Amino acid sequence: MMGLYFILNFLAVCNVVSTLPAFTPDYGNQHHLGLDNTPGVEASGHDHSRYKCDLPRPIDPSKDGLVSSQKIFSGEESLETMVKRHQSLVRIASVCYDDLGSFDEDDRWKPFYEIPGTLEEHYPNVYKYASFETINKFGLVYTVEGSDNNLAPILLTAHQDVVPVEAATLDQWDYPPFDAYYNETDGYLYGRGASDDKAAITALMSSLDALLSQEGYVPRRSVVLAFGFDGECAGQAGAGEIAKHLEDKYGEDGIAVILDQGGGGLRSVGETLYALPAVYEKGYLDVWFDLTVLGGHSSTPPPNTAIGIMSEIVTALESNSYKPKIDWNSPVHQGLVCLARYSPDALPELTHMVRHGDLQSAAYLMSHLSRETQYAIQTSQAIDWISGGAKINALPEFVTLGVNHRYAPQDSIGKIQHRIVQLVEDIVDRHGIRLQAFKDDEDYEQYVATHAVSPRHKNASHAWKPTFNGNLLVESRLKSPVSRQSPTSGNVWDVFAGTARHTFSSEASKVVVAPGAMTGNTDSRHYLNLSKNIYRWSPGSLSSFDNIYTVNERLLMREQLNMAKFYYDFIRNYDQADD
Repeated sequence: MMGLYFILNFLAVCNVVSTLPAFTPDYGNQHHLGLDNTPGVEASGHDHSRYKCDLPRPIDPSKDGLVSSQKIFSGEESLETMVKRHQSLVRIASVCYDDLGSFDEDDRWKPFYEIPGTLEEHYPNVYKYASFETINKFGLVYTVEGSDNNLAPILLTAHQDVVPVEAATLDQWDYPPFDAYYNETDGYLYGRGASDDKAAITALMSSLDALLSQEGYVPRRSVVLAFGFDGECAGQAGAGEIAKHLEDKYGEDGIAVILDQGGGGLRSVGETLYALPAVYEKGYLDVWFDLTVLGGHSSTPPPNTAIGIMSEIVTALESNSYKPKIDWNSPVHQGLVCLARYSPDALPELTHMVRHGDLQSAAYLMSHLSRETQYAIQTSQAIDWISGGAKINALPEFVTLGVNHRYAPQDSIGKIQHRIVQLVEDIVDRHGIRLQAFKDDEDYEQYVATHAVSPRHKNASHAWKPTFNGNLLVESRLKSPVSRQSPTSGNVWDVFAGTARHTFSSEASKVVVAPGAMTGNTDSRHYLNLSKNIYRWSPGSLSSFDNIYTVNERLLMREQLNMAKFYYDFIRNYDQADD
């Protein structure tokens, strides 16, 4: 879920460059960028010599004397074991619904009670040697205590819940979504959650169980696995409560590094394999519009009903999209530099722009490649919810609109809120409707105060009939900031990237670890106080994580073995690193 990943996916699907939009940049005023003596456009204040995408060396963990990941997670016997483990988890219909009630009163929580027992059955060494805690009923935390209390622990996370299966789609599944059917012919295990995110739980528990099965294994630093249970419903009850527990135990910034799901997985371009972790997440903002007007009989309607007025607001919002931008030395920029260096012929036009330092043109091109590349560098705005009207012959008195935003670093909550007010105020003025926008919202009030603009909480003046006596309430009900960007250089990054380069070295002649951004959000948003080093990466290829959120979700089980190899190697490598 990042810009470079979607560019590489675009290349795999289209296999052409002729589909790119025509754009001719001006390359006047050039100087050297630092990519093999390639000229670049002058940009004041930027040290272009840093933009090289030099790769950390692969790190082989074998100095610890443990059995290699290749030996443990290879062969038919290992595959058979992994399939059985994963099937047992996928068969549990642990669905997170947006309207779930309390744990004790809503029967839809019942499947979550089955998960700990299933895990204990298949990972006996974890339950024998690691401490086990239950947080807020269903949150699961496993801790293997390290021998050196001076070393901060590592945290590896996943979530137990899955998205619902629409009843209308059941006949479109090749196999029932909670049967966890393994097709030996194509090598896929089918089922809801097979990829997102139970694949991570199976791989993490398998790697830790393999480590604990070896006589005398005691890590220097503590290893913590944490599994939330409402990651598909914002994660507040699961990861949110786990985070509070871990912060009480280890303190703010008390975790050395955190790995969570996400990123762009693995993607091949020619003989180069790209590992694409996300080092930050875009911000999140839901905005709700509640319009109330006088009703009446539909035989004598006004020129615009409440639904018509709300439709004007929808049109105004969708007619004014946000602007794409690639910031200098941002993770997206760094990822593009890696692509330009190691696969220069993949997208020659983009390579030319990146090597010339022309990020404005690169942003324009990315915004036209696909929706995915567009929203890696641009705030998204989606009209996701609308309701209104009670009867076909009655004028609607209440209309509700919900708009979801995933905002890029160049924007902010207050900036988006102010833009919304600017777009709707002419509409409400024209119809004589009172606007109450973001009242007592700290982000909005701070923005208008900083930018010397007036908040909008007043009656519209008008001489227009009929009179609606209406009110439009606009408010934000759920929001989170753009996450802090994790390092893409230094010791922590070198261990992460070096492990990926080692684990997957047999898959390609060169493994390039390139950073990027998450367009969506993960449970890691709740762990931000625990560590400055958070990497969101699911170590599998596009073919291994297939049909997430839709019909025939499936996981390529041989690549599931590779996921376990990476986690196994990462735990070992980080245990040999000093803080």
